[in-house]
Amino acid sequence: MKEAPVFQIVGYKNSGKTSLLSDLIAFGAEREEKVAAIKRHTHEEPLKVMHHETDSYRLHEAGSFMTGVDSPGRFQLELSHQEDYTLDKLIFLYRQFDPDLIAVEGYKNEAYPKAVIIKREEDLELLDQLHNIQLVITWNEAMTAGVPFPVVALKDWRKRLSEVYRLAKGEESCER
Repeated sequence: MKEAPVFQIVGYKNSGKTSLLSDLIAFGAEREEKVAAIKRHTHEEPLKVMHHETDSYRLHEAGSFMTGVDSPGRFQLELSHQEDYTLDKLIFLYRQFDPDLIAVEGYKNEAYPKAVIIKREEDLELLDQLHNIQLVITWNEAMTAGVPFPVVALKDWRKRLSEVYRLAKGEESCER
């Protein structure tokens, strides 16, 4: 069995990562593919527990470090931890469920294939700092005219989703 490919969308805060990742996931789901998502939460406020005032919440509050709820067609997992889990460990867990693609938001410095969002001129520094860049998504085509990577203008994102999805799965490269 082939391991699910991993594809990251990275960029600075408010650059559009979640919106673009949502489009990519929806594209795969519309084709009846199983796309799994991992999102990096770097904000100061803690994550909210999945369900308040439910049995799963009570189990979590009782001290369960891992609480799963299985129902017809859906499984939710709440995992509390002191140490950070590496992206590799999370990907290992996700691959146990045989997704067609693991789409990752964030984790800029990981070495998985990635698209980098360039919204402002100062974002261009990411192109020198990051590894395994497969694609640049730009808010301003003039700003990225000379970059050595394939570029997709934000205004063309949805028109090029088929191409980007195949790139994310490692099936082809993007044209400029």
